[in-house]
Amino acid sequence: MNKFDPFTANPETARAEMQYLYEQGQKSVQDVHEAGKPEIIDVKGETYFFADGQFERVLPVKPDKIVKPDTFTAFSLDGLIDFIKNDVDGFFKDEKKKSIVRVISPTQVEVITPAEGYWKERTTLANCRATVPEIHFGSWMDPEVFQITVMSNFLPSANRENVLKLAGSIRKEQNMEVADDGVSQRVSVNEGVATVSSCTVQNPVFLTPIRTFQEVEQPEGPFVLRVNKDGNVALFTGDGGAWKLDAVSRITEYLRNNLAGYNVVVIG
Repeated sequence: MNKFDPFTANPETARAEMQYLYEQGQKSVQDVHEAGKPEIIDVKGETYFFADGQFERVLPVKPDKIVKPDTFTAFSLDGLIDFIKNDVDGFFKDEKKKSIVRVISPTQVEVITPAEGYWKERTTLANCRATVPEIHFGSWMDPEVFQITVMSNFLPSANRENVLKLAGSIRKEQNMEVADDGVSQRVSVNEGVATVSSCTVQNPVFLTPIRTFQEVEQPEGPFVLRVNKDGNVALFTGDGGAWKLDAVSRITEYLRNNLAGYNVVVIG
């Protein structure tokens, strides 16, 4: 059991002690001094006040919450990097307090402070979100709509051309045959007795949709292509979401390379 001098204690303890005395009828700090120093006792980390035959626990005075700045918003990794490097607001000057650049997902990165103050709060300094197209995987589409979707949202490749060729061979008003052995899709379009066009795509087909920040290489993934009896086409994802881990890894590496030497820690 240790005794403390309330007038030489740390500021937080002193504030708590003064508050207690005020609640007991003291009107000012001068009154406290004139009343004499009370006995302050620490018992297993708790502070107790003893004076005039009274012995009560002193509840600590909890400081106000941290005043937080508005969160900066970026839409590209390079924009976020410029925010940190230029440090207009002086957030990253204290070398003893490293901020955290956290890669949350393939489309979101945020910058947060370490846990600070009495309440151990974190402040979000910046938030960065990628602008990516919305691709409806697993949805049946008209062949023409499907072609536009693939051409607009997938990077060029030989596999993309084969998929476009298959979708382009489908004409609903013609006699169409779809052969599906569970692995490949083969579409034959006939007019009369002659086969006009035929195309086969092996599943899974590896394609590269735009799904993350433009500054990093888009992760390639396996997809299952299907054509139904109505002549509609759909792509189904075939990796169980593994591409997300790949994308996060690439974003993390890009940020670490570009923020080396700056007062931040990149975590992905």
